[in-house]
Amino acid sequence: MKLHLYRRLAAEGIRKNRRLYLPYMMAGSVMVMIHYLLHFLESSPIFKEVRGGDFAQLFMGLGGIVIRFFALLFLFYTNSFLIRQRSREFGLYNVLGMDKRNLTRIMIWESVISTAISIGGGLLFGILFSKLAELGFFYILELDAGYAMTVSVRSLALTLRFFLEIYLFLLICTIWRVWRLNPLELLQSTQVGEKPPKAQRLTALFGLLLLGSAYYLAVTIKEPLQAILVFVGAVLMVIAATYILFITGSVTFCRLLQKNKRYYYKPNHFVSVSSMVYRMKRNGAGLASICILSTMILVMLSCTVALYVGDETTIQSRFPRHINMDVELNGSEGLKREFTDQLEDAMTVNAGAAYPAGTEAAAPVRQNIRTYRKVETYGLPLDGGYSIDMDRWVMGAADPTGRVIQFFSLEDFNELMGTDAELADDECLIYCYGEKYGRDTFAIAEGGSWRVKAELDNFFESGFRSELSALSLMDVVVKDLDAAVGAFCDQPGRNGQPWAYPEWICEYDIEGGNDEKTARAEASRAGDTIEQIRLATGAKIRGVDINMRVVERRYSLMMDGGLLFLGLLLSIVFVIASVLIIYYKQISEGFEDQARFGIMQSVGMTKREIRKSINSQILTVFFLPLVFAGVHLMFAFPLLWQLLRLFGSVDLPLFVRMAQLCFLVYGVCYAAVYKLTAGVYYGIVSGAKE
Repeated sequence: MKLHLYRRLAAEGIRKNRRLYLPYMMAGSVMVMIHYLLHFLESSPIFKEVRGGDFAQLFMGLGGIVIRFFALLFLFYTNSFLIRQRSREFGLYNVLGMDKRNLTRIMIWESVISTAISIGGGLLFGILFSKLAELGFFYILELDAGYAMTVSVRSLALTLRFFLEIYLFLLICTIWRVWRLNPLELLQSTQVGEKPPKAQRLTALFGLLLLGSAYYLAVTIKEPLQAILVFVGAVLMVIAATYILFITGSVTFCRLLQKNKRYYYKPNHFVSVSSMVYRMKRNGAGLASICILSTMILVMLSCTVALYVGDETTIQSRFPRHINMDVELNGSEGLKREFTDQLEDAMTVNAGAAYPAGTEAAAPVRQNIRTYRKVETYGLPLDGGYSIDMDRWVMGAADPTGRVIQFFSLEDFNELMGTDAELADDECLIYCYGEKYGRDTFAIAEGGSWRVKAELDNFFESGFRSELSALSLMDVVVKDLDAAVGAFCDQPGRNGQPWAYPEWICEYDIEGGNDEKTARAEASRAGDTIEQIRLATGAKIRGVDINMRVVERRYSLMMDGGLLFLGLLLSIVFVIASVLIIYYKQISEGFEDQARFGIMQSVGMTKREIRKSINSQILTVFFLPLVFAGVHLMFAFPLLWQLLRLFGSVDLPLFVRMAQLCFLVYGVCYAAVYKLTAGVYYGIVSGAKE
C-alpha cells in the first residue's frame, strides 16, 4: 500500500472519532502548555534578585515534576480508552485484508498527527500565554514583570523532549496491544462486558476500617510535627479505602436499591441501576478516581488560598512591629533586670547620629517600643510535669509529645497586657496555644514547681519565634523570672548547650518602616548599638537576630504566592483530568447502553423516560465522588490546619471560610460538567442530537 493511503486512513480515523480524539488532544495540549509555563516561570531571572525568590522557583520546579508524573499516568489512561474504542475498527481492517504491519503504519500516522497537534498546540499556547501567566504570577507576588515578551528556548526544548518521550511510549503500548490480539478479539473488544460482581462484604468492611483509621489519625492530630509524620500515610490510606469502597461498596449500594421495589421498579430507575450493577467494578474505579482528584483540588485550593489571603494577618502576628529584635543573652547574668534595663535605655534613645552607611540623614524616631524578657526551653512530659531535654531542640530530632516552654515575668506580663495580676512565689499563670493545660500544678523535673493560679484565655504576641515553632507552645508567667528559672540558664545539657535560653525582645515602629531601604538601615543601626554594648559588657550577649517586617513580608509573599499560583495551575490540570474521565465514562457507557435503551424504546420507553433514567443515574451515583470528597476534606481539616501552622498561618476561621467557599464553587462547576456530559450520554443512547 502506498504511504499516502496510511496517512489518509489515519486522518480519516481521527476525523470520524473526533468525539474521542479532540478531548484527548486538548488535554494533552493543556498539559504541554502548563509544563512550559512552569519551567518558563522557574527560569525567570527576576527571582534571583528578590528575597525569597528561590522559594517561588522551587515551587515551580516541584510543579513541573508533578505535571510530568501526572501527564504520564493520565495520558496512558486516556490512550488506553481510545484504543479500546478503536479496536473494533482495527479488527475490521484486519478482516478485510490488512495485516498487523499495515495496522501498525496506520497507528504510527495517527500517533504522529495527534502528537503533532497536542505538542504543537500546547507549545504555541504556552508561548502565547507565557506573558499573561508571568503578569498574573508576578501580580500575586507584587512584583513588576515588565511588558517585554520573551521565549525560553530551553523550556521549549525540555517540554518538547519530555512529551515526545511520553507519546512514543504510548505508541509502543498501543502497537503491543494490537499485535497481541487476534482479529476476532479486536472486533469484540468493545463488547466485552464485566461479569456481575459479587458482594465482597469482608473487602468492604476492610475498606471502612481503613478509612476510619485514616480519619482517626487526621482528627486526633494536635501538633504540626505529628501532622508531618502521619500525612503521607493517612493520604495513602484514604486513597486505598476510597477505591475499595467505591468498587465493593457501590455494588452493595446498588443491590440495596434493587431490593427497594418502590424505587427500583420505575422506568427512570430500573435501567440505570441494573446496568450499573452489571459493570460496577469498572464504574466504581472511575468514580473513585474522580473522588480522589476532586479531593486533591479542594485540598490544594483551600490551603493555598487560605495561606495567601491570610498572609498579612500571619505577618502582623509574627512581626508585630517594623523592627523585631531578639537579643540572645548569655546565662543568668545576661538575664538580670539591671542589664536588660541598660539595653532598653540604649534602644529608647530617639535622637541619633547618621546612619551607619555614612549618609547625613537623621535616624528615624523609634515609636511604640515594646520590650520584655523571656526564657525559652524545651521539655518532655514526665510524671505529670516536664523534663528539660535541649538535645531534642533541633527540629528534626524534636519529640512530637514535647513542648516549647516560654517563661515570662509577672511585671512584663502586666505591663504588656494592661492587667494588675498578682502571684505568690510558688504560683504561675499558664497559656497553652489552642488547648487547655488542665492541671493544678506545673513542674520541671530539674527543679521548680508552681501552683497554677489560672489558665489564661489570651496572651500577647511573644515574638516571631513563637509562631514559627512546629511544636506545642506553652507560656508560663512567674512572679520573679530571675529567681524562678535563672539557674536553668547556666546548667549545661549533654550537648554542651544550656538548659534554657534567656532572651530580651525589643520591637518598635519607625517612620517609613514599610520602605525596605529605610528598614534595613534602621536594623543596621540597632545591630551596631547592641554590638557596642556587647563589647563593653563582656560576654553577656550571645548574639542578636533582627527581623524587618517589610522584608519578611516579601519573603512570606514569595512562599504563599508561589504556592497559590502552583495550586491554581495544578487544579486546572486535575479539573481537566476529572472532566475527561467523566466525559469518557459517559461515552463508553453510552455505547454500552445504546442497545439496551434501543430495546426499551422498542417496548415503549419514551425519550422523556430515557432522560429521566439518565438523570436518575447521575443523581444516584455520579454525585457520590463529590460527597465523598467533601467528607474527606472535612475529616482532613484538623490535619491540614496543623500543616498550615508550619507555614505560620494563625487564622483558623479564615481557613474554614476558604474551604467552604472552594467546595461551593467546585460543586457548582462539578454539577455543570455532569449536566453537559449527561447530554452526550443521552445523545448516544437515544439517537438525539447533543
